[in-house]
Amino acid sequence: MKKTMHNYRKLLNKNIMLALMFCLTLGIGIFTNSVQVKAANSLKIGNIQAYGGSQVAFEATFKMNGYQKIEIYRSTSGGAFQLVDNFTEEGELWNTYSEGWYTVGNKKKVTCYADNTKVAGQVVFEDDSVTVGNRYSYKVVLTCYDGSKITSGTVSVAVTLDTAEILNIYSADAKKVKIKWRRVSKAQGYQIYRTEGKKWKVIKTIKSGKKVTFVDKKVKKNKVYRYKVRAYGTVKGKKVYGNFGYVCKASLKKPTVKGAYKKGSIYGPALNNNQLMQVRRVVQSFKTNYIKKSMSNYEKAFIAFNYLNQNCKYATRGWQYNGANTAWGALVYGEAQCSGYARGMKALCDAIGVPCYYVHANKKALNPSHQWNQVKVDGKWYIVDAQSGYFLAGSKTWRNEIGMSWDTKGLPKCSGSNHKRGGFYGI
Repeated sequence: MKKTMHNYRKLLNKNIMLALMFCLTLGIGIFTNSVQVKAANSLKIGNIQAYGGSQVAFEATFKMNGYQKIEIYRSTSGGAFQLVDNFTEEGELWNTYSEGWYTVGNKKKVTCYADNTKVAGQVVFEDDSVTVGNRYSYKVVLTCYDGSKITSGTVSVAVTLDTAEILNIYSADAKKVKIKWRRVSKAQGYQIYRTEGKKWKVIKTIKSGKKVTFVDKKVKKNKVYRYKVRAYGTVKGKKVYGNFGYVCKASLKKPTVKGAYKKGSIYGPALNNNQLMQVRRVVQSFKTNYIKKSMSNYEKAFIAFNYLNQNCKYATRGWQYNGANTAWGALVYGEAQCSGYARGMKALCDAIGVPCYYVHANKKALNPSHQWNQVKVDGKWYIVDAQSGYFLAGSKTWRNEIGMSWDTKGLPKCSGSNHKRGGFYGI
């Protein structure tokens, strides 16, 4: 499986534990940049990965019976191996997921994720007691009932800061560029780099790990700039850096993306020409940075769905404030109610070539004021509701489970069942 990326670029950015369980069930590895080490006596470990600046996980496979204790040994930055945690074969049932369960080590430093009722077969060990700036090596030792021991080979990984991926970048007014990136755990701050050609320059150092936005006002009209961001921290008085995220473009040229950008637009009938131009600029940047021609309509629609969820929050004050019932509220201001989410989704889909309708509930619906979208993916039409977190739901789900009702006149027939990869994705 390819290296973890943010929602627009690699889609399906699931909770990592559920991803681990899913991959264990299928018998495949989830980690990349790994070293597979085979040891004798049917004990193997490998596929190691550090993430979050504070966790290391690796796979292990046991193909024998008759052991009573599992020990995890760790070496830090080339030091001697020391026992970091241990398990008994049966382990403690702590919680249940859809495909498996996990147990906590006796020293509460390592967690074992398995897909059966024992610490056996193919499992994942996760060490939550690591720190940024160190390199860790691991080995597993099994103690059998007769006192004999079986020792695995070793795997190693350096713990670094995560990548600060850019989630949103645009110039709505051709006078400044707004950038938002994913917050990195353990980061003390961020560096923003910019270039107009080949030479990169640090244009801003943000001295806070919590601040994840920046406005670049030193830009010129009709220029195209490229940006990248990386996190930094301090370990034992020495600065450490995360990897650069993907390079993203911000254009201050006139947008060319297609859509309904005339007064009275479906994106917001009350929006003026200036607001519609701002929407168009944001949509242009979205398409430029996150959409490729080779993508399927499923991929494009899912990226647009996640883009809205990452960059727009629910407008609690009401639909009448800050264009919350328009695509401008959802895409430019970053706050919207259901109508704004639906109009924003429509604008994104129009630009990337995904057939899309804006749909309003009727008086028979559980919520007669609710609005959503109907999109075409894999030859069929499905419900997408970015505000509530539903993606490619079928009409039966929408009517029977959600309580929605709508006039279907003028709309293509919607699939009765969910798409095979559709359903509730959360918000």
